[in-house]
Amino acid sequence: MENRKISIELPECVLEEIKSYCKNNNQKRNDFLMQAIKFYLKEMKKQEVRNHLRDGYKKMAGLNQQLADEGLSSECYSYLCYEQRLVECEKIESKKG
Repeated sequence: MENRKISIELPECVLEEIKSYCKNNNQKRNDFLMQAIKFYLKEMKKQEVRNHLRDGYKKMAGLNQQLADEGLSSECYSYLCYEQRLVECEKIESKKG
């Protein structure tokens, strides 16, 4: 992998923090900045995935609600039919008795 030079402008206070950190941790500024940029890019990708998942869940919420309502409706209908059959059986049993 070929390295290329870039030039960036930083506020003096940020540059001083970087210098101080590198000095205290015996690290080259270039290495520090490369690690910082890689870390930032990795975090941005994670955030992108989180946003994508959140948007997908939001889009699916309506469909999930619809499916849940249909399932509930179907269960209620089945229960109603069951109760009607019980009532009919009770009527038949009471006529026999």
